[in-house]
Amino acid sequence: MVTQKTIDIVKATAPVLKQQGNKITARMYEIMFEKYPNIKEQFDMKAQSDGSQSVKLASAVYAAATHIEDLSALKGAVDKIAHRHVQTHVTAEEYPIVGECLLQAMRDILKDSATDEVIEAWTEAYQALSEIFISRENSIYQEQEGTKI
Repeated sequence: MVTQKTIDIVKATAPVLKQQGNKITARMYEIMFEKYPNIKEQFDMKAQSDGSQSVKLASAVYAAATHIEDLSALKGAVDKIAHRHVQTHVTAEEYPIVGECLLQAMRDILKDSATDEVIEAWTEAYQALSEIFISRENSIYQEQEGTKI
């Protein structure tokens, strides 16, 4: 799904993501809610204020970095998150917003370490991961439609 170069770069960023991940995801939410305030209603603001949502996302990003060569290893986590996304009516059109804000947050927090090469690799990795989520969420929506008949 992703190139070997991307795998190598993303895996190399895993240690810094483990260390700085929560700062990155907290910054991502700041950016996203400022640029796209209407998206706020889809989020649990209690989980935002206590920081637990940032922690969960940071953990998911770190897991993606450590399993980038075999994203199928994340199947259980993807399934759980996809069900939550369906509950909160996340759409495929919102993934680029999150990706844009996540990459900007990486630039903001990692500064010079977020080289063009790192951002390009994470752009490719994020795209691959978002396609997995969108596909799983679409199948959940279809399953739900099937049970309504």
